[in-house]
Amino acid sequence: MTPGLEHFLSPLHIDVKKAHVLSHELYRTFQHLAAESLTQFLPTPISESILRPTGGRERGRGGTNLRVGFIELLGSESATNGHHSDHRMLSNLRRVLEKSWPIQETLKSDHPDSLFAWIGGCIAQVVSEGVKAFGLDPNCELPMGVTFSFPIVQNTLSDATLMAMGKGFAITSKLDLGTLLVNGYEKSKPSGLPRIKVTAILNDAVATLVSFIYQFQEDDSHKAAMGLICGTGTNATIPLSQSTLNAGKLPGQIAVAADDEVEDVKVAVNTEWSINGAAEPLRKLDLISKWDIQLDSEGEVPGFQPFEYMTAGRYLGELARLMFLDYGKSHLGLSDENLPAQMLHRFGLTTTFLSHYQPPDPSILLYKLKVEFPPTTSQSPVEWTEESALTLYHIAKSIEVRAAAMVAAAVVGLLACAGDIPLSKSLADKTNRQSTNRNTEEMNLVIGYTGGCIVHFQDYLSDCQSFLNSIIEAEFGDDAPVRLTLSPCHDGGITGAGVLYETTALLANGGGLGRTEEASTERDPLLAHEGLENPAPLAPGVIKPVPPEPTPEEAAEDLEAGGGSPSDNANGRANDAPDPSSFLVNTHPRRFHVVFGGIMLTYFIANFGGTIMASSHPVITSHFGAANMASWLSTAYLLTSTAFQPLVGRLSDTIGRKPLYVVSMAVFAAATAWCALAQSIGSFIAARAVCGLGAGGMMTLGAISISDCVPIEQRGSYQSIINIVYGIAAASGAAFGGLLADSLGWRWEFGVQLVPMALCLATAILSMPDNLGLRDGQEKKTLLQALRGFDFKGSALLTISTTSLILGLNLGGNVLPWSHPFIITSLAVFAVCFPTCLYVESRVERPVMPLVLLHSAPRANIIFSNFMASFLLNAILFNAPLFIRAVLQRTATESGLYLVVPTATASVTGAATGFLISRFGRLKWPLVSGTSMFLVGAALLSCMRRGWPTWAYLACLVPSALGQGFQFPGTFIAVLAASAHGEQAVVTSTLQLWRSLGNVLGVACSSLVFQNALLRFLVAYVSVDDGRGGGGHGHGHGHGEEWKRKFVERVRGSIEAVAELPEGRTKDEVIMSYEAACRVTFLVCLGIAFVSVLLILPIRLPRLGKKKT
Repeated sequence: MTPGLEHFLSPLHIDVKKAHVLSHELYRTFQHLAAESLTQFLPTPISESILRPTGGRERGRGGTNLRVGFIELLGSESATNGHHSDHRMLSNLRRVLEKSWPIQETLKSDHPDSLFAWIGGCIAQVVSEGVKAFGLDPNCELPMGVTFSFPIVQNTLSDATLMAMGKGFAITSKLDLGTLLVNGYEKSKPSGLPRIKVTAILNDAVATLVSFIYQFQEDDSHKAAMGLICGTGTNATIPLSQSTLNAGKLPGQIAVAADDEVEDVKVAVNTEWSINGAAEPLRKLDLISKWDIQLDSEGEVPGFQPFEYMTAGRYLGELARLMFLDYGKSHLGLSDENLPAQMLHRFGLTTTFLSHYQPPDPSILLYKLKVEFPPTTSQSPVEWTEESALTLYHIAKSIEVRAAAMVAAAVVGLLACAGDIPLSKSLADKTNRQSTNRNTEEMNLVIGYTGGCIVHFQDYLSDCQSFLNSIIEAEFGDDAPVRLTLSPCHDGGITGAGVLYETTALLANGGGLGRTEEASTERDPLLAHEGLENPAPLAPGVIKPVPPEPTPEEAAEDLEAGGGSPSDNANGRANDAPDPSSFLVNTHPRRFHVVFGGIMLTYFIANFGGTIMASSHPVITSHFGAANMASWLSTAYLLTSTAFQPLVGRLSDTIGRKPLYVVSMAVFAAATAWCALAQSIGSFIAARAVCGLGAGGMMTLGAISISDCVPIEQRGSYQSIINIVYGIAAASGAAFGGLLADSLGWRWEFGVQLVPMALCLATAILSMPDNLGLRDGQEKKTLLQALRGFDFKGSALLTISTTSLILGLNLGGNVLPWSHPFIITSLAVFAVCFPTCLYVESRVERPVMPLVLLHSAPRANIIFSNFMASFLLNAILFNAPLFIRAVLQRTATESGLYLVVPTATASVTGAATGFLISRFGRLKWPLVSGTSMFLVGAALLSCMRRGWPTWAYLACLVPSALGQGFQFPGTFIAVLAASAHGEQAVVTSTLQLWRSLGNVLGVACSSLVFQNALLRFLVAYVSVDDGRGGGGHGHGHGHGEEWKRKFVERVRGSIEAVAELPEGRTKDEVIMSYEAACRVTFLVCLGIAFVSVLLILPIRLPRLGKKKT
């Protein structure tokens, strides 16, 4: 370490001497908080005699939530089956039917009734399985034990009042936890399930201690002394005498064993030691640095929990980021322009990444730093150096050592409060060091710990143990009366509720816990519920999973292979929550189903209206006598539906989804009525353009709203439903458009859409939440307020660029020749405006299309791969029918029938893919499968020849259809999973924008390739026979090159002209030219498909909630 860096890190320095002093200061502070504070050192109604039964161990069945399940307590005879490093932890319990759910952002910020209604629905799922598995009587009340991570005040073991949390939860004080849980369950449970009764409630840190003591073999020299949590947050629980606690917070009733005759009963106390009451010793010893102050000031509730910010959770990674930025700018010459965008965002440097950022080998660290923060993602890239990599390591290590020392000092101070460690009254008092302990057996005080930080962050665990040893040695010398040992107690919060319920059930039945284990041989079923365990403080957002931060090993399992690191999940989203909820929304479930049903109906109508032109445009253009304007009917719709998607998505972040969604539907309905009433082709085209505007808004905001309401783990299932609706709507529009035009008249094609649109509009107005899409605590703005900070320059440039590109490519070579001034002007405008748009977007605070989405893995890879998939799909759908009609000489009807099988394949595969993603949580396999199938499909299509059987051509079309079914649902869910919730709207609209551009470019570019190749092959293959005039046509059309030029122009411009040619050499030459041109086009597709595969293979994606069997 350089002297400059050592000096820079000195504010974080802590040695054994300072840690020893801190333990004394915290000891006195903890004594004061126990006696005076009403928000910390909260006693529970659980006495030490309940925690430490003196006879046999109870038996029964219990379980957990958030996780929810059942736990079977096996009794002490199972101890011989256990194994632990110190052989004192028992394998005497078993968890069954366990499920787990992440807590969503909107649920945290919404009204408590919504949160507990969702929790009740989760409990009901497990109760339903328990009824089947254990034969529970649905008519009997089912008792439940509860573990909760909030600070709670209790008067009895079965009653608890929630206190305000301060970590992003909209939980106010004085809420009755038991009543909320029961009401939430009753509101959400289906009929046929038993009622529940909350019989035991405890805090998660208390539950850890309960579980630890239950599984630990105590004797005269070994004592399970306290429970410690150091993961996404930090807390501790310890038994303290009633006399040391403020009488005003003592429970009204305390559960004690029948033979407990101790007057000053010890009760389990939830210390909440991370809250601000413990801050004074930190300030006194100058342990709070300027970076800690900065981190605290940017938190959800500044000043609320300084101890936690310095010792646990994602705050360790954020603290390292702030320090690294400071040092990089002041010592390494870095600036914001040099640094990767992720490094500039809050929590962009994750605790998970720093956990495995070792050993201190410069080359290894440099490699990890480059993979996690590619220099190319900065505006002015500067290569990382070994010095910068080592700097980050030393910063992380300094943070870890300080945290380990602080936790060790707090443990010592807390054990002293409990009377387990006889700390001297002051550091000047040397009595402890001068006394001897040779005639007294040393007591081993064992601390049960759990949490990802203490286990995985650098050398946190070993350093904490080392500081514990050193503080005890500094206090007592070589003959200490106690020894402190950290021992794992993982999932303690899960099992504690089940253990405590069965313990108190014995008391309720009149039995003492100091009896024999036969006191409870009947295995009563109960449900234990662990709620909101260690909730991570929130980044603003709505309904987004925030489960505990994964360990490096878990992250390595849950990130799918390819290059990168576990922290590619840049937003710190955890990946280890098993079995996510099947439904989540910040309103009642029935209300959500109404909202979702309304969105699906609008999807159906929008897609029906979008495809209806396929079969009915000849009737409409003939009615107006404007057949030459047919292409404008689809161009106008495509233009507006594509160009305005990003604008609508970004604006909805500010004013909410509902206003824009309702306006979009109203615009679409009005424009549909306009189409039905149009009196000229110009009026009809204008109406179709306005229809596209409304449809683009409906589709974009509908997708965003579903993402707001549905957890990402279950987004796949809902995406499958969307795919089914898409398929049915597209098929219905194409199939029934012509039928409606022929039977009722073309105007009724649009008239029939008005009634269901009115129903959709009413549904949205009445059922959609007003605050949907607004982040936690964000005030809803009016349209004028939102427009003041809107990215007008970027929006205008993006709209002009997109419009120019679509007009140029859609009309060029189709309605107008490529050399036409309008086409040249359109493409030139795009060439100027799009780079300008990129420049503007790189400079604004809230860009309508953030460039980070287009240059940072994995989202850039996903978006561009999705663009290429859309390109390939439309190129294939456009050119495969050309091959079928021109080369195989099939009719238009037969050509359509060839596409039935791949269309059905794509629909079925798309639906299955969504459900499989939700079932297994894997995100990468659909992308790899999709790109691979497009590659195989393009290769097979480029090999097609005349003379094959029909099934062979169908087999060539199926792989690309499989690719479509795999990739489109997969890319949508993957890009959402790789993004923070605050980016959902802009990510969705950007993805759909590039998919729409792929649609346009796929047709236009493949047509350009095909037409040029066809011209070249016709010139090369078609021969001129002066005697026979080319198969009998020479004499009728003249001789030589002039005939050939006109002939080539005719067969190139119309497939029907090929079919009309008489059999002979000339027709064979034309067909051979079409065949070769199709082959060249598909070979170009093959190259693009190969690039798409290369984009997907290296990326790493988070794994969604895993099912446990």
